[in-house]
Amino acid sequence: MRHKGLLGWCYDSRCNYMITLVTEPRANVFGILREWGVERSEEGRAVYESWQAIEAKFPGVRATYNAIMPDHFHGIVYITEEGAAVLDEVVAFFAGEVERRIGRSVWNPIWRDSVCLAKGQLHRQISYVLANAKRRWIKENNPGLFKKVMGFRHWRLGRAGETLAGVAGADSWDFRAFARDGGELWDVETGEEIAKPKKGNREQRAFEEQQAYDSKEEQQSEGGKLAWTAVGNPFLLDAPLLVSVRISTATPDGKLAELVTKLGAKAERGAVLVSPWISPGEKAVKAEAIARGGRVVQLLAEGMGRYYKPWGGDFDLCAEGRLLQLSPFAPRETGAARTSYGKARFEWLNLASKAIGDLSSGFSRADLGKTRTASVQQQGGGL
Repeated sequence: MRHKGLLGWCYDSRCNYMITLVTEPRANVFGILREWGVERSEEGRAVYESWQAIEAKFPGVRATYNAIMPDHFHGIVYITEEGAAVLDEVVAFFAGEVERRIGRSVWNPIWRDSVCLAKGQLHRQISYVLANAKRRWIKENNPGLFKKVMGFRHWRLGRAGETLAGVAGADSWDFRAFARDGGELWDVETGEEIAKPKKGNREQRAFEEQQAYDSKEEQQSEGGKLAWTAVGNPFLLDAPLLVSVRISTATPDGKLAELVTKLGAKAERGAVLVSPWISPGEKAVKAEAIARGGRVVQLLAEGMGRYYKPWGGDFDLCAEGRLLQLSPFAPRETGAARTSYGKARFEWLNLASKAIGDLSSGFSRADLGKTRTASVQQQGGGL
């Protein structure tokens, strides 16, 4: 088997590793997905028994949390001390033991791992493994709430793309290239065409705006266009009111509390809040909006690849029809290190957020300067 791992990492190091193996060709070999979990087949029970056999073979290794899915397997391996074992040897034994017990080949030759290095990462990986079957059942039974669309088009996003012109450094960013496919949208998970919105009273304006955008696009060259990837609930862009949120780290505590309450109330009344949700103030607004049953759109600084999916609370929000994630950027290559993005990219995300929304609400450093100026003028002074 071939391992796609972290470049330069010594895989006999003392650490927790989450491994992922899939069947070939993604066949449902190990059981049947139910609402309560996976009903294991004989092959699925062989996977469980093989997982339990790891610790007898490698005394310095702990085979801990695992998820046996119909067509793949997740497990967390803990190498208790440096040099006790090499992860590749552990996985080779496990995969081989499964096939020995089943009596035939079942695995895709490529397997992957995630090295648990960051603070809180192990806890997140454990939560991911334990909830794997539940999330899969929710996704399969609510496909409309988990659309992933590459080359996603919407009149609001066309408006946002126009803000790219003139932004310093933007010409060097790794935006997705626009690819026309008959002007249609396709769900990358199912390959099915996504229908345009129906012409009802509430959707009439959005439908007409989309038609106007499509018509304008047909008359323009493809140069400079952005190809957005959308994950979650695309229908949130058709809401009657979208409010852009931008809150500076310099926002005074009193003003921040006021904004959190005000924007949370807007979300509770039906407004969809749009933001990259980067600063502590923006995150506080998002938490308040979610607590009040609101809906949000998030612009991501990093691209979303074919296998990207929302985690944890974001997954739950998608299941409830309350989250859409958007990005015009190309995803990282498999195994590539996470990039630290500069201020210019986040500034562009804020500008795009403002262009997507119908209203702009928040507090920036410029607002802080205006407040200070007004305060001085009221006191009869000057700057």
